[in-house]
Parts: sequence; C-alpha cells; structure tokens
Amino acid sequence: MNDIKKLFLSAYDDYAAKILRHIYFRVNNKSLSEDLTSETFMKAWNYLCEGNEVKNLKGFLYKIADNLVIDYYREKSHREISLDDVKETPDWSKASSTVENFDKDVDINLVKKHLNEFPNDYGQILIHRFIDELTIKEIKEITGKSMANIYVIIHRGLKMLKEKIKNV
Repeated sequence: MNDIKKLFLSAYDDYAAKILRHIYFRVNNKSLSEDLTSETFMKAWNYLCEGNEVKNLKGFLYKIADNLVIDYYREKSHREISLDDVKETPDWSKASSTVENFDKDVDINLVKKHLNEFPNDYGQILIHRFIDELTIKEIKEITGKSMANIYVIIHRGLKMLKEKIKNV
C-alpha cells in the first residue's frame, strides 16, 4: 500500500496542475475544472487501491479526465444552465510555456472556439499535443489510435485551424 501511496502522491505532484489546465481548456469553468480534476485523481486512487496495474499513469489520468469531460457534456445537455456554467475569465499567468509563448496575435478564445467546432478527435488530439504538451506516444496510449493516424490528425487539424483563423 505504501508503494501505491508514493506513486499516487508523486503523480499528483507531477500532473495535477496539468490535468487542471487540460480540463479547464475544455470546459472553461474554474470551479468545474477543479471538481473534475479532484474526481480524476479520486478515480485513479480507487482504481489503484483495487489492485489494478497501470503502465502509464500520466496517460491513464488524461484518459480519466477526458471521460469525465465527455460525461459532463452529456449530462449538461440534459439539465438547465446554472450560474456555474457562465464563462470565467482565465488566469493565464499560471499557464504552461506553450500557452505563454503562443502567438500574441492569436486570441486563445478564438482558437478554443474553433477547436470545439472540430470533430472530437481533431480538437482533443490538438489539445493533448499543443496545450497539454503530450508526446505522440502518450496521445496514442490515451486515444488508442495509431501513431500514424495521430500525425495525420495533427497535420490536418492544424491546417483546418489555420484556415478558420485566417478567415476571421
């Protein structure tokens, strides 16, 4: 049990902020992002405590987070809008170097809007690659897609994103 606890605490220290940022980018609500991040780590903890083995904990955490976001949007379509659903202004001061170095002429909200219009695989894979800074191998483990397919999706997705932003 101590090994599981050490592994979990290490993963929390390494990935909690990244998972939070990933979820926030997809739901655009700070308190909801925090709740879903907590739930992500609770699900991982419970899974590990049941004696299950995880080969790539980072990929496993992103997969749980993605599934929770998908579940949230499924449930959201069946309930009324609350004040919690109102968009909050993001605090980019704590963002990763990828976001900090993002072209200053590109409005991040514009990018988010267009990514949300993409087929789910395209937007999700672009977020994993450029916002979450995951490797192609890690994206492969999370999505179950081949590396070649991921490269094609990234190439086509970036091309689509450039076209949409250019036409604005």
